[in-house]
Amino acid sequence: MFHNFSSHKKTSPSPPAPARLNKSCSECTRRKVKCDGGHPCSSCTYYKVSHLCSYRPRNKRNAVSRSTLDEVSEQLKSRTGILEQLFPDIAVDELIGKSRDELLEILRVEPTSKLATGETSGPSSGDPDVVDDSAQVSENGEPAADRQWDESSHQPPVLQAGDDINAINLATDHHRRSYLGVTSISAILRAVFRLCPSAKHRVADQAKRWSETPIQPQTVPFLSGDLSTHLLKEQRCIDFYFEHVHPIVPMLDEEDFRASYSLGHRRDPGWLGLLNMVITIGSIASGSDVLHEQYYEQARTFLDLDSFGAGNLESLQALCLLGGLYLHYRNAPNMAYAVLGGAHRVAIALGLHRESRRRSTNATEVQVQEDATHNKVTRLETRRRTWWSLLCLDTWASMTLGRPTCGRWETATMDTLFPNLATEGDHIAISLRASVNFCLICNRIQHRFAQFSRLTISEAVIFDQELQAWYNSLPSVLRSPTNSPSRLTIAREFMRNRYLNIRLILMRSLILYLAHGRIQKAQLSTEELQIIDTCRTVAGEAIDSIALYWTPNRIHVWNSAWYLFQACMVPLLSIVIEDSRSDPNAESLTSARASLVKALETFSEMKPWMRSSDRGPGIVAAIYEAITGEAEGAGRTPSQDGDSNFFGWYDEQLTFGTELDWGSFLMDDDLQGALFSAQ
Repeated sequence: MFHNFSSHKKTSPSPPAPARLNKSCSECTRRKVKCDGGHPCSSCTYYKVSHLCSYRPRNKRNAVSRSTLDEVSEQLKSRTGILEQLFPDIAVDELIGKSRDELLEILRVEPTSKLATGETSGPSSGDPDVVDDSAQVSENGEPAADRQWDESSHQPPVLQAGDDINAINLATDHHRRSYLGVTSISAILRAVFRLCPSAKHRVADQAKRWSETPIQPQTVPFLSGDLSTHLLKEQRCIDFYFEHVHPIVPMLDEEDFRASYSLGHRRDPGWLGLLNMVITIGSIASGSDVLHEQYYEQARTFLDLDSFGAGNLESLQALCLLGGLYLHYRNAPNMAYAVLGGAHRVAIALGLHRESRRRSTNATEVQVQEDATHNKVTRLETRRRTWWSLLCLDTWASMTLGRPTCGRWETATMDTLFPNLATEGDHIAISLRASVNFCLICNRIQHRFAQFSRLTISEAVIFDQELQAWYNSLPSVLRSPTNSPSRLTIAREFMRNRYLNIRLILMRSLILYLAHGRIQKAQLSTEELQIIDTCRTVAGEAIDSIALYWTPNRIHVWNSAWYLFQACMVPLLSIVIEDSRSDPNAESLTSARASLVKALETFSEMKPWMRSSDRGPGIVAAIYEAITGEAEGAGRTPSQDGDSNFFGWYDEQLTFGTELDWGSFLMDDDLQGALFSAQ
């Protein structure tokens, strides 16, 4: 009876569902208080901000599967790679909106013509004042993760085999490690790997073999044997500390320290922390590679957060040894950097940065006062030497970081006097004074490198001349091993290594700057060509010096091997650049190869005194074999044991493209972008 006409009616689309609002108003959300959902809510009414009470629509969340995200990311990566190959000198954003004919025209333009007209490829690659060795995206085009690291003692030995500051701690989680600038070793290795991809693959293959034989932790039962044997071990470590380590950083009063130890009545945490750190480092100097673990565990019980709350000279000295020496030996440089920063604040809180306003200006009167109050003056001198030792340790450790100096030394607020000589032949005080003068120069160099603007050629030349003048003014006992006291042997060689290394840092950084600055061979001045040539010369001198003067001691070898690794970067870079040229400089190649062979032979000789975690020699050998095809001449430097996780930092790169032809570090146009991206 009833007919249904609904099927014939034209249905209108249903209205869209209203957007869902947040349950809390924006003001309650900002205040982080409970909202009752009113309009206005009671909270906004109470605070008399009813006009601010509003509810924002909820954002719709689009869930994307992992597989879809990976697929899209891979497609984006491949397309970005193709664009970068087609337009290496132009940012992708600048290509947006251009017609097909315009894009083809860009492809036809020769790179040299772009340089002649002064065109640039955007601020990220053309601005000469922008320098950063870390990238915002990884090598694969993925967003970079936040910087982070884990150098805690609970890490397994395989992860402690290297560190990111030396570019050999290669975590595979793709995290960005600590900030490093153009002075870092990673900047050089990135350039080498981009210029010679086979070197990267060779090192990666070697690392894979290293991972198959990970480092095994070595432990020794602590306090084994009777008490007399235990005390003899401690005494031996203390003797080695004062013989080999104390001349480098003479902040302790040796006579007072030995007297306190022999009496054995001091049980305060500051003293116990210092005692255990002295034994820890002394055990390394004695030749043991395991005993330091036991004493370090004891030292940690006294060097905790409470040590920063109980300010005294002994606690400060223990922190200096921990952050300035031992944590670097454990491959924990960022932790060491943080500890030294805290130690610097403790030193300032103790007033070590200021001298007494009542000191006399009459030298004779001062000497009389010192003779009359020997104990008081000894304590004052110890405070001075502790302050300057801390400054030296912090400066030495920061040479290749490119980080701010954080007010390490400011003449407007600090006036600590230089260490006094107890006697005319106080060689340890003479050595410390020389190190202080050197570090004051390095402090200014580091401060300059940390600035946003680039170091100029003229600035580098002035710094280098100042460094050479400092070295030439050193007394003969600090320059020549002839008639030099035995206690100064390691301190003297440390000083020479640091001097040559800071000169290398100045010049090798300028080489990268020159490349990044789009300078052609014809545009290089005589001064700039001299910098390039001097860089190779100093690198060869550093390698020769270490090969000639290293001594079979763990402390000396640890230091010398690290600086030898630094020096090897220049001839490695020289070879890969020369090999990329159509007319390589045969003399430069021969000299570079000879230096590397000598360095690798030296590494092999040093091996019995090196740490099991040292990876520098294996990396140098792997790169050398890849770029030269020579394995026999490399001395077969040990590469059997190690860590595979040492090249994760390589994924953090900037991409620069340009042309360059410069001096004896020349390369073909199609290889220029490799070196520029190292910054």
